[in-house]
Amino acid sequence: MRLSFALLVISLCSAVHAQHPDTLWQNSLVKFDKKDYHGVIEDMNEFLKLVPNFPDALFNRGIAKVYLGDTFQGCIDLELARESGQEKNNPFINYQCNKNFIRELLIKQFYGKQKVYPELGYRPRYTRTDTLRGALRHERNCYNVFYYDLTVNVQPKKKRIEGKNNIYFKVTLPSSVIQVDLFDDFRIHSILWNNTPLSWKREYNAVFVTFPRELSPGESHAITVIYSGKPPAAPNPPWDGGFVWSEDDNKDLCIGVACEQLGASSWWPVKDHMTDKPDSMQITLQVPKGYKAVSNGNLRNRVSTGKKYDQFTWFVSYPINSYNVTFYIGKYESFGDTLITGRDTVRFDYNVLHYNLDRARKHFHQTRDVVSFYNRAFGMYPFARDGFGLVESPYEGMEHQSAIAYGSAFDNEGANAYRNRLYDFIIVHEAAHEWWGNSVSAGDMADIWIHEGFATYAEYMFLEDRFGKEEYLHELSENSSYIFNVWPLVQNRDVNENTFAGQDVYNKGAIVLHNLRCTMNNDTLFFNLIRDFCINNQYRTVNSEDFTSFVNRYSGSDYTPFFNIFLYSTNLPVLSYSYEKAEGELIITYRWTGVEDGFFMPFGIRINGVESLRVEATTVSQEIRIPEGSYFYFHNLWNGYAGSRDNSFTYFVTNCTNYK
Repeated sequence: MRLSFALLVISLCSAVHAQHPDTLWQNSLVKFDKKDYHGVIEDMNEFLKLVPNFPDALFNRGIAKVYLGDTFQGCIDLELARESGQEKNNPFINYQCNKNFIRELLIKQFYGKQKVYPELGYRPRYTRTDTLRGALRHERNCYNVFYYDLTVNVQPKKKRIEGKNNIYFKVTLPSSVIQVDLFDDFRIHSILWNNTPLSWKREYNAVFVTFPRELSPGESHAITVIYSGKPPAAPNPPWDGGFVWSEDDNKDLCIGVACEQLGASSWWPVKDHMTDKPDSMQITLQVPKGYKAVSNGNLRNRVSTGKKYDQFTWFVSYPINSYNVTFYIGKYESFGDTLITGRDTVRFDYNVLHYNLDRARKHFHQTRDVVSFYNRAFGMYPFARDGFGLVESPYEGMEHQSAIAYGSAFDNEGANAYRNRLYDFIIVHEAAHEWWGNSVSAGDMADIWIHEGFATYAEYMFLEDRFGKEEYLHELSENSSYIFNVWPLVQNRDVNENTFAGQDVYNKGAIVLHNLRCTMNNDTLFFNLIRDFCINNQYRTVNSEDFTSFVNRYSGSDYTPFFNIFLYSTNLPVLSYSYEKAEGELIITYRWTGVEDGFFMPFGIRINGVESLRVEATTVSQEIRIPEGSYFYFHNLWNGYAGSRDNSFTYFVTNCTNYK
């Protein structure tokens, strides 16, 4: 759901204003136009003394408070306005003030019929199924996979697959039982160890494999899991994942799989935990003749396996997330490109449906700009041996390592298009994931903002580099209007949390990084920090606390209170302030509340509609004195960034003690 707060408010306020010509009303109109919102509040206070509970006055006063960032007090007025007859504004009031309304919409969208509980933070009641899927229990901790050799025969007519996976692992803790994961949609025919059948038992989608002796730390072993069945189909790929059995414009097969959060075990046997990255992997795909199978890494071999199938063997030479392992089947044509930066080379490998070849050759040329910038911003492309790949897919996009799914329209338009229409959102966002998500990876779904928030912020960085700071702030501001704060960015670990619910991991995750940049007020320090965190954690899994600790060490300051409010709470920092005019001065007293001691962050303020200031605030009360100051407002999501000082446009709410 994407509503434009600003356009809706302007249209509603204009209709309200035109109805009342008296002096107070006309004065408030003038003050609205110049953004003297405190003046509007004062006028409406006087108006309501004359005409108590007048709905339009309550509404206007509420809007003025909201524009100042005081959504709590503003919504009290807006709700009173609705109760007093301001029915036409119900959609806006619901969207801005009725958290239950927004929450129910999001719960329905992201959880469907699954029940969630208020006392559990509007999450489901987690069971052993969730723990088996999301936790690092002993049966998982006892071994580390270093290589997979997966073979899958794809049978489109039956929407079925048959396969086997050789799992090579090193023992880390003494154990005679290990956990492998595979959805119970599949039949397991056998599990072999040195050609000897092993016993195993299922518990939901977890498969516990028992060895005839206890395995000792340091030993290396391999098992083979042979299986078959119908993988779950994706209801809404890539967000609701699974197999995509589709056709292209010519009615030829166009098949793929996207399974983030759902899990790789939805189609192949794997140690399905985000902390586990094999060092390398081979993927062999048997597909109907006449079609090409594209997967991660490099194509090693292509052979015919009889009258009905061709076999394609791909090899990944780097660590890879299990959900990034994928394939595409279609009538593909290939082409490539090369980017040389000093001594480093990035090879681009593109596979598109044959009738889109000419369009793709032209459209994908922009990828050079994107990857070139990310090389500078985050360190050289981390999967150089495997190349950088885009593959035309039957769904919008997905960051599959070295084989990114591209399902857009070979233009720069679409629902998520940038204002400049010069770059393709899918290419810019998904390419960022090669650094944020594929190289530096979250070890738990609870920390997935490290993938999505950083990738979204990488988009803004790219736009700033190409078009300047204003373009950066425009995209940041526009997208931040769709932060809902129903769930915290980081909540429950060890249960495969649906962290995508509400999608704040994208926009709020990005604005957390923007706020950090503003608070540091040193772009060189900030961008070096981001780059070094990426390079230092290449091919590793991390969590949110790792980033907080890195920031603290790198900056020499304690940002723990900063991250605690933005990552682990649905509340926002509250700028508590008061103001007075005395002897020709405007005196503003301010401090941060609703946060831990030690929290600090700047805010932007505009005086008399002319001069903007960057003000650094802490939890200790401070004041500023502005000679000849008449009125002020804050640079926030309502008033925008126009005219704001560098590193002052931050994300917060306010509480004015004057009008309580």
